Amino acid sequence: MKDTSAESTHNLSTTGNTFPEGVSIFSRKVARSGHISYEGRPYFISKALAGRYIRLIVTNNRLIVDTAIPLHKEYQLL
Repeated sequence: MKDTSAESTHNLSTTGNTFPEGVSIFSRKVARSGHISYEGRPYFISKALAGRYIRLIVTNNRLIVDTAIPLHKEYQLL
């Protein structure tokens, strides 16, 4: 699977969140199939997130997927 994602690594603080030492943060774009790739291995996330960027939080033995999906809807009240 081709990995076309942008990568960045941060430690400790990212957008107000505090992480312990040794935690790495990465960004991945979800493919149309709903998959991402991390260290050459594919992971299915969700087809609903296709085309969106997600945050990966990597600890010693865990890969945590974090998404922030803003939703704004308006309805005219009758």
